[in-house]
Amino acid sequence: MKFEFTAEHDALRTLVADLCRDQGRPRALYDTDSRLDQGLWSALSAAGLLGVGLAEADGGGGAGPVEQVLVAEELGRAVGAVPFSEHTAAAETIALLGSAEQRERILGPLARGETVAGIVVGADHHLAAVHPRRDGARWRLDGRIPLIPNGSAATLLVLPALVDDQMRWFVTDAADVVALPTVDRTRPAAAAELNGADAELLSADGPNPRPGQLLLALAAAEAAGAAAEALDMTSRYTVERHQFGLPIGTFQAVKHRLADMLVGVENSRSAVYGAAWALAENADADRAVALAQAVATDHAVSVVGDAVQLHGGIGVTWECDLHLYLRRTKALQHTYGSPSLHRRRIAASLLE
Repeated sequence: MKFEFTAEHDALRTLVADLCRDQGRPRALYDTDSRLDQGLWSALSAAGLLGVGLAEADGGGGAGPVEQVLVAEELGRAVGAVPFSEHTAAAETIALLGSAEQRERILGPLARGETVAGIVVGADHHLAAVHPRRDGARWRLDGRIPLIPNGSAATLLVLPALVDDQMRWFVTDAADVVALPTVDRTRPAAAAELNGADAELLSADGPNPRPGQLLLALAAAEAAGAAAEALDMTSRYTVERHQFGLPIGTFQAVKHRLADMLVGVENSRSAVYGAAWALAENADADRAVALAQAVATDHAVSVVGDAVQLHGGIGVTWECDLHLYLRRTKALQHTYGSPSLHRRRIAASLLE
C-alpha cells in the first residue's frame, strides 16, 4: 500500500483547523441548552464540507473517504460540537441506497447543512426494536431506539429495520427524539420513541456495509485527532512549566511519557488512514475499520489520560480544556462498540 497526502489534503486540513479556531465554541454547549455549535456548522456548510464526500451531481464536493477522514480528524482536534461523522454516514447511506428522486430531494439540503442528519447503526438490538408497516405508498415505524449518537442535534434520521426478514433502510423525521444525559455534551445523544412515525423506504434492496464502515472510520479519526491535540497541548505545557529551575519536559520520566503518547498517536493515525485507504479503494474494509476503532479509541483515552496527569493539578480543573478531550475520547471509545468487540471482529475475520 502506497499512501501519501497531497498539497490539496494539507490545504483541507488547514481550512478545517482555521474554521474550528475561528468559529468553534465547544464550551458553549456546556453553558447553554444548545445541541449544535451553529457557528461552526454554518462555517463548514459555507466551505462545502458537509457534503465533501457526495458526488457533485448530488450537491457535494466529489471527494472521498480520505478527505472525509481528514475533516473528522481536525474536528476531533478541536472537539468540534457538530455531528459531522453521523451526518456524513447518513448522507452516504442515502447516496448509495436512495432512488434518483430521493437523492435529488434529500441530499442537497444535507450538503448545505439545512438538514442535520443522524444515523442508527445496524446493531441487532436496533433492528429488533423498530417495526415497519406499510401505510399506502408510505411506511410507518413503531418501536424504541435506545441510543442515537448526536441524535439530539438531528432533524432527520436514517435507520435500519427488518422488512420480510431483510434489513432495509428508512428515512424519517427526528421529531420524536428525546435527549439523553451524556458525559460529553458536545455529542448530545438521544433516544427515540416511534409511534407510527411517517417514513420512506430507500429504494435499494439488501444491506450495504459501507455507511457503517465509514462511520467507524470517521469516529476513529475524531479520536485520533483528539489524542494528537492533547499531546500537542502537553508538549507545550511541559516546556512552559518549570520545576527545580528547569522545564519539566527536560526530566527523563516526562520525556518517556511523551514518547509513549506520540507512539499512540502515530499508531492511531496509521490505523485510521489505513481504513480510509481501504474505503477509497473499495477494498474489503471491515477489518480495517474495526482495527481503526480499536486502536484509535484505546490510544486516545490513554493519551488524554496521560495528558491530564502531566498537567498536574491544573489538568483536572474546569478551566483547562483537557476535560473536554477526556469526555470526547471516553464517549468515542464505547459509542460504536467497545475496543474488545472490534478486536473480536478482527479475530473472527482472521479465522474465517
